[in-house]
Amino acid sequence: MSNFLYNNRELSWLDFNYRVLEQARNLGVPLLEKLKFVAIHASNLDEFFMVRVAGLKDQVDAGYDVADISMKTPKQQLKEIATKVLSQVNFRNDIFKNYLKPQCKSKGILINPKGYLDKIEEIFYLDILPVLTPVALNNINKLPFIQNLSLVFFVEIEKDSQLLYSMLIIPNVLPKSFKIKYKKQSIYYTTNYIVEQFLNKVYTNYNIKRYFLFRLTRNADLPIHQELSEDLLEAIEHYLDLRKKSNVVRLEIDREIDKFFIDKMIGYFDIEPSDIYITNGPIDYSFIFSMKETKKSLYFETFKPVVPSCLQNIKKFSFFDVLKSNDIFLFRPYHDFKLVIKFLEEAVYDKNVLSIKITLYRTNDDSKIIELLEEAVKNGKHVSVVIELKARFDEGKNVEGAKRLENAGCIVTYGFLDLKIHAKCMLVVRKESDQLVRYTHISTGNYNEQTALIYTDIDYITKDDLTGQEIVNLFNYMMGYSDIYDWQRISISPKTLRSSIIDLIDNEIQNVKKGSKGHIIAKLNSLYDKQISDKLYEASLAGVKIDLLVRGLCSIVPKVKNLSENITVKSIVGRFLEHARILYFYDNGKERLFVSTADWMVRNFDKRIEILYEINNPHAKKFLKTILKVSFNDKTAWELANYTYKKASKDNKSLGSQYFFLKNISRMI
Repeated sequence: MSNFLYNNRELSWLDFNYRVLEQARNLGVPLLEKLKFVAIHASNLDEFFMVRVAGLKDQVDAGYDVADISMKTPKQQLKEIATKVLSQVNFRNDIFKNYLKPQCKSKGILINPKGYLDKIEEIFYLDILPVLTPVALNNINKLPFIQNLSLVFFVEIEKDSQLLYSMLIIPNVLPKSFKIKYKKQSIYYTTNYIVEQFLNKVYTNYNIKRYFLFRLTRNADLPIHQELSEDLLEAIEHYLDLRKKSNVVRLEIDREIDKFFIDKMIGYFDIEPSDIYITNGPIDYSFIFSMKETKKSLYFETFKPVVPSCLQNIKKFSFFDVLKSNDIFLFRPYHDFKLVIKFLEEAVYDKNVLSIKITLYRTNDDSKIIELLEEAVKNGKHVSVVIELKARFDEGKNVEGAKRLENAGCIVTYGFLDLKIHAKCMLVVRKESDQLVRYTHISTGNYNEQTALIYTDIDYITKDDLTGQEIVNLFNYMMGYSDIYDWQRISISPKTLRSSIIDLIDNEIQNVKKGSKGHIIAKLNSLYDKQISDKLYEASLAGVKIDLLVRGLCSIVPKVKNLSENITVKSIVGRFLEHARILYFYDNGKERLFVSTADWMVRNFDKRIEILYEINNPHAKKFLKTILKVSFNDKTAWELANYTYKKASKDNKSLGSQYFFLKNISRMI
């Protein structure tokens, strides 16, 4: 099979981030939400450099020159990434400057306007200047350490006909921007803009010759070595210390500068010229996240998550009573995630509950989940928590959470050094009529109250005995015991998940060869795995219809003659981040449906503990089919064809599947 028939992972991801940026021009998106999509695009790109670009640069430095499945070497990928990134940055700045700022101005919202210096002078002297520390660059003072993503002014100053150089780091303790109300207008000034206007007040008695603003991006893709410590928690803390001072992978500069200064930057930070990006516009858009206005029309319409009919009288009937006759199925954020918290809360205070087991991958600040687990121990419950310390960019938070839970008396384990625990499940064991009954919660999303408001995910709660038994086995595996089990309702990676997916695809192939219909629908975040891609191509050639809803990167090239003519790839980017993984296999009319924490990626199959769970409840299966049907017919979706994503429909009036679910969720289950 020809290797050029696979999309490159990094370039495919950049295409996804472009689709995010396009939301800033979507006529159906309110103004401040458009601004947020600009900030999200920028934030996504920061993380991309910290992890993906950093990893490629490490490969180049190590002399690794092997092409990936798209036939691109690390060097080739870095070159193409740089070209695509610069194009997107220019496009982003143009959208912000020439499209969004004028729209904001028409609504009385001004961003860094000229002519109001008297309004920000007091802010500079009272709130900013006291914490600024200019550092002279000379033989006496060494180069100051600059933290990841900090904004810094490089300033050339003159005194007594002598040229001197200085760096002025804008401390992270300062807010990103300041808001002023003036004549019914909201005026936002970024902190770096204010500092720029008053640089001469920082460098008094000096003549400022030239200056520019820059920002460093540091490598966050550092390995965690087992030999660093016998304790994984200690290893993670050491890793976090190393990451703070890791090598620079990108240097952004806000304007064109002389080669003289370029050479200085290269020397200071030990980088290549190709690592420097001249943005000719804002470097840091994160100030947008803190912009707040009172006009409701500037934001998405507020909504109240729905409570399923079986739980609407939950004050009269407990979750345990409901679960005797009904499985509980939730589709967040359209359904209320607080119901999951209430389920845990009831377990914490129920005198018949003996134990609670849970996995934690990403939690939020002031987590109600962690608070309840602490309370459960106080109430005499046996509480076991498997917490993933290696969740990228949440390592520090999870270390603190682990310590807190241990101090409360929970049994806390960290899983494995070489595997991330990405499975999301909770097990409640309750004594009922002298029997132990297992109640299981399985989810595609995290136990995170904040992301539950903006990520689409599936929650499934059941007292099915076989499910409970298999989740017990899963916890035993995650906590370091035997992994030899006869899984029936679930598949897990890295043990059985890949083979299960391949068997399910093979079954569709065989059914088509026998004259039956074959149909696969997969809703995923990402798809990038050669073995699975090849199997999907094989299924397409056999005549299996394959509909893929892949939000982000995708290795599949659809609609190629004699290869992928039966494959359609679509992507939904909207108000909510599509996060639920749902799989459908026609199976000769039996119609099997699954939910999963795993994308179809090498890392998910081979380097993580993931879960695939088959849904047998007829009502839940019907609901999952509806989600897939509505999502795949979304007229706002993007469709991949000829290596390029384009809008699947020219219908500009459609509000899309997410709007449909917001308006119709109460009637769907």
